[in-house]
Amino acid sequence: MAKTARVIIAGAGPVGLYTAHAFAKANIDYVVLEQSPEIMRYRGAGIVILPQTCRLMHQIGLLERYEELATPVRNKINILQNGKQLCRYRLFDPMEEDFAYPCLGFSRGELIQVLYESLPERESRVKANARVVDIETHANGVRVHLADGSVEEGDIIIGADGVHSETRAIMNRLARESSNTEGLNDEYPMVAHFQSIFARCPIREGMEPGLFTETRGSGLVIQSSASEGFLYYSLVRRLPTPTTARRKYSDQELEEEAKSVAEIHVLPGMKFKDIWATTKRTDATLVHLEEGIIDKWHHGRIVLLGDAVHKMTNINGMGVNLGLQSAAVLVNQLYDILNSESGLSDETIEKAFHSYQTIQEPLSREMYKMGVELSRFVTWSTWTAWFFDRFIVPWMNLENQVKTQMTPVLRNSYVLDYVPFESRVGQVPWGRTPKVQEQ
Repeated sequence: MAKTARVIIAGAGPVGLYTAHAFAKANIDYVVLEQSPEIMRYRGAGIVILPQTCRLMHQIGLLERYEELATPVRNKINILQNGKQLCRYRLFDPMEEDFAYPCLGFSRGELIQVLYESLPERESRVKANARVVDIETHANGVRVHLADGSVEEGDIIIGADGVHSETRAIMNRLARESSNTEGLNDEYPMVAHFQSIFARCPIREGMEPGLFTETRGSGLVIQSSASEGFLYYSLVRRLPTPTTARRKYSDQELEEEAKSVAEIHVLPGMKFKDIWATTKRTDATLVHLEEGIIDKWHHGRIVLLGDAVHKMTNINGMGVNLGLQSAAVLVNQLYDILNSESGLSDETIEKAFHSYQTIQEPLSREMYKMGVELSRFVTWSTWTAWFFDRFIVPWMNLENQVKTQMTPVLRNSYVLDYVPFESRVGQVPWGRTPKVQEQ
């Protein structure tokens, strides 16, 4: 009788923990390895999950909890750095009308908290302080070496360990060492063109819950979203020179960056210095924003997910939403072979990994391209971008434009094939349902 399959997941962020839930629903053995000492931690970042992500959370039984925590995001305004409003339009509500799921805004920490606390057997399944330092692959599986000297064994390893993925670095090294050099990734595939402050401050008078605001201007953009309790905001500024180097900013550099934009408006009538004054420094961070997408998503028994594969700035809001879709696609491809009694061969694993990349790569490249273009557009990187954004965009039907762009993405999104549930349905029917319900 074939042994029970075991999956190792590197990374306990939203994508890694959702993948763990997907395997739990499939009764597949797994372990999650997180290099940080804490699983649940808050670092200032706000997140908006779109209807296709809410649908994934509904399928695994978590949507009700997120709806209790979050504030639905409804409208958007674009303003200039002097606070003048350029336009206001219904960016998010039409998506809910079409697909019956809301767009929910809350903190990245809350997204992780619910995923972690609801995970069955989480104390034994999720290991903190577990940094991957090497991976051995062999005919029957993988041996994952950790910094503390311990070893985890499994059939495959999934690298959901972020933009600076150690799993990706090891996979690339193993690919270079093998005879198969087709489609090798660049050694440093992710390049930072921007840096960002991510932070939150308590809600106050003049902040409208459910309103998403974007301050546009030369070289920088500020995004903010107000919930019932906090204003989540990010200040994205173009770097003087693109870099592949990792950078840890000091507290002093964070303060200097905030001071340099003190007079720029975050909301009409409210400047950056006003919200910075009520921001706890433990709720703020300054980081590089990398961009990139790799060509080879897997090698042998190693496969990558989320920011380890495709990284965008936060400006187009697709990072975590795209990563969770990729996780559903990958687990769907693995479901049958991991439950098979005939065992796992290198050939069946390669076929599943290849199918995952083939399915998800076109959308990932489309969203990556959109993110790159949008980041340059809203920061007025060219004279044309300034003119169009300043004088043409306010007169456009932005609601219809967003619907045209996003409806196919939402309609054709994926769910887990093997988990039945009663999906919400709006004006636009979903293009995909669980295969278990199609019989």
